[in-house]
Amino acid sequence: MDSVIHQAPGHPGVRLIDARYQKFSFPRHFHLEYHIGLIVAGQQRYAAGGQHQLAGAGDILLMAPEHVHDGASASEQGYGIRILTLDPAWLAEVSRDLSDGRQGLPTLNAAQLRHPELQQLLNGLHQQHDPLAFESHLWETMALLLGLGSTLSVNEHSNGFDPQRWRQLRDWLESRLDQPPSLEEMAAFVDLSPWQILRRFRNHCGLPPQQWLTQLRLERALPRVLAGQPLSAIALDLGFYDQAHFSRLFRRTYGAPPRGLQSKKPPPER
Repeated sequence: MDSVIHQAPGHPGVRLIDARYQKFSFPRHFHLEYHIGLIVAGQQRYAAGGQHQLAGAGDILLMAPEHVHDGASASEQGYGIRILTLDPAWLAEVSRDLSDGRQGLPTLNAAQLRHPELQQLLNGLHQQHDPLAFESHLWETMALLLGLGSTLSVNEHSNGFDPQRWRQLRDWLESRLDQPPSLEEMAAFVDLSPWQILRRFRNHCGLPPQQWLTQLRLERALPRVLAGQPLSAIALDLGFYDQAHFSRLFRRTYGAPPRGLQSKKPPPER
């Protein structure tokens, strides 16, 4: 059974495709975007650049705009592929940020990669529903992808924040717990690029921004849970999707659901 699902994650210049092909064969064609495909099941045969290739589960295919290729299943079982599509103009901006303005649109120097961490990152993009988590995950993916498969030299940042800047950023984030900012908003607040703030945040805190913010919200929630406040109000005030989302994250962090902690009352004094 052939199936194709297109997703627009709300990030300009980026689309996701989750597809399963069994009978359909692509004729020779090209795209106007970069297509980064991760084979998740089965095998795909394709011809590109005058060469015939075979890709299996775990292989990552890199196709530049207007690069002519075809594709078909290598067996009757079909194959599954998850694709990240990138607008060239957006990719040029990303490349400038990743190289601190030293390089624009890179040239792909690989047509097929196999890299466990990159596999995990590409898979993860299809599972991120929180906007800030998706942005952070996307930048990590782009840095590794372009560092491995293109001419781009990614500039890693080993520094954190100076005390004053961190205090300003932390206070601002604390004021936005009910409506967490995007990575771009966060970067603009401290006059950095999204890539710079992502790396500096991880270096300074040991966590990416979305995980740090989630932990801060849970820490602010804990005393309210222990005080017996309504869970729906806590979830709303601290920016969780709903009470179920809050309870799931709370249990994962503290080892017990919030209702379990609320229900434990001290015995009455005699």
